[in-house]
Amino acid sequence: MWVLDRFSNPLWYKISRLDKPRRRTVATTLCAYDFLRQQVEKKLVGPVESYLSANPDASKVAGRALTVTLRTQLADEALVALLWSCTCPAFDPGLKLPREVVVHLPEVWGSFVLGDVNDRLNRSVLGTLDKTGYSEDPAEAHAQVLSRWGEILGVTDPEFANYVNANGFAEGWEWLARMFVADTLDGMAAIPDRMLFSQARRVSSATPEHRAMLVKRFIQQVVATAQNSD
Repeated sequence: MWVLDRFSNPLWYKISRLDKPRRRTVATTLCAYDFLRQQVEKKLVGPVESYLSANPDASKVAGRALTVTLRTQLADEALVALLWSCTCPAFDPGLKLPREVVVHLPEVWGSFVLGDVNDRLNRSVLGTLDKTGYSEDPAEAHAQVLSRWGEILGVTDPEFANYVNANGFAEGWEWLARMFVADTLDGMAAIPDRMLFSQARRVSSATPEHRAMLVKRFIQQVVATAQNSD
């Protein structure tokens, strides 16, 4: 199977050549990022869709519904702000990841987000989260995201932020900013190797080339980190 992956799924083939601890570290990072995007759309973008449905004349959005492109743009803005302001957990050996990797996960995931944005917009700027203009303070970043979303959607309603917050954004943001990394890694630590690697194999297969380059760079960092801590 792994031999076939060398040609059909080269990113996973590269990951599969690592020893099990390093392979698990990379697999966890890939799958957790995939899960993070899903949670952002569900917990943060979802309340905006409720707002648009309840206030059809408050936005410039055609048809008063979010297109895939708009959902992606909103999620991107929330992700870069979240990752710049989120709290990393204290090191816990049960997480099965090197301490040096855990503390740098937000910037690794941030490079994935910015890589997606830059590729989509055909630009080569904004390579780091600190250049995005969002605050390191979660509460301030929260307000900045909603302000930016209002601009993107053309919403001038002064009650937009209050409505969205009351319908789940505030609660979702609090969890994502303060507990997402810890909760997700804790949950993934309980997943058997075979199941985690199977999911990571599927994620690798769907990873676009521009992000695959970032993953390969991350693999090199994981190997170097593990060697230095041996």
